[in-house]
Amino acid sequence: MAELIRLDNISKSFGEQEVLDELSLTVYENEFVTLLGPSGCGKTTTLRIIGGFETPDKGRVYFDGQDITDLPPNQRHLNTVFQNYALFPHMNVGENIAFGLKVSGKSDQYIKDKVKYALNLVNLKGFENRQITELSGGQQQRIAMARAIVNEPRVLLLDEPLGALDLKLRQEMQYELVRLKKELGITFIYVTHDQEEALTMSDKVVVMNNGYIQQEGTPEQIYNEPENAFVADFIGDSNIVPGRMIKDKLVEIKGTEFPCIDGSAEGFEPGQPVDVVIRPEDIEIRPYGEGLFNGEIISKIFIGVHYEMLVKSEKGNFEWLLQNYDEHHVGQKIGMYVRPENIQIMKKPEFDDEKAMELDL
Repeated sequence: MAELIRLDNISKSFGEQEVLDELSLTVYENEFVTLLGPSGCGKTTTLRIIGGFETPDKGRVYFDGQDITDLPPNQRHLNTVFQNYALFPHMNVGENIAFGLKVSGKSDQYIKDKVKYALNLVNLKGFENRQITELSGGQQQRIAMARAIVNEPRVLLLDEPLGALDLKLRQEMQYELVRLKKELGITFIYVTHDQEEALTMSDKVVVMNNGYIQQEGTPEQIYNEPENAFVADFIGDSNIVPGRMIKDKLVEIKGTEFPCIDGSAEGFEPGQPVDVVIRPEDIEIRPYGEGLFNGEIISKIFIGVHYEMLVKSEKGNFEWLLQNYDEHHVGQKIGMYVRPENIQIMKKPEFDDEKAMELDL
């Protein structure tokens, strides 16, 4: 894929608060890239710098090989869909969608055809004369999308556009956005703090915290191979425990030896302290005494399709989070087993700048 957008050592502060610290990122043509992270991590500021709504204190922004750092938003080949949609309440649907085209001086027939095309694309055919106040939240979100699409941008920037919708509608719109991206063949850069949205829609997820990029990769890479404790804790549920490497592919956790065959379990010194990530769905329940370690279930809740349990380990005084489709009871003593391929090893941060990138766990 061809490089389309490149952020080169971007730094940005507001007063004494540093929001971005020498951030670099490359976005390729036709990618669906999601900037994911907690509030205040710098993801929206990054999006606004790409869109031209903020100017970096340091660093440059490149679009298709050209430096656009100082270009205003209306001279960039991109459009933005904001969380509040920013629709004009005194205009009907057709007028809202046509606004940018009229400003550009397009002909009436061209505008009419484009509005009809955009409404068909977002499954709102025949809504041209509706008033904005007559629309549901999901319909308003689609109109905001249509208004952005109609200008034929090469890049669509989306700043938490689904945040105001209820869960069912938000899930429906996730599939709609993926469909639109495929049909339009344009690049999407999407900002959210919702892990499910990021994992569902993205070609590439960029996990951010404290103005740094923690990790970037496919949804599968981010979930299955987190590079540090912040990513492991932020993306889904995790058991993150301190461990000690006995040798390559063998780690000791809370007094129990665990074989591990992932590539992350190589290159450590014997006895080196590490952080170990085990996802709760990867802990298998076995009869008591027949696993790698034993414990007692101390709490249980039902979450739709599975049970979530806390199990107090007999060794190391640690509480493990488990997810299992079968029902077990509080007070039951069980054995637990983890397959070697489901154990992820991470080095502990050694320097202050590495520690600053992680969440205090």
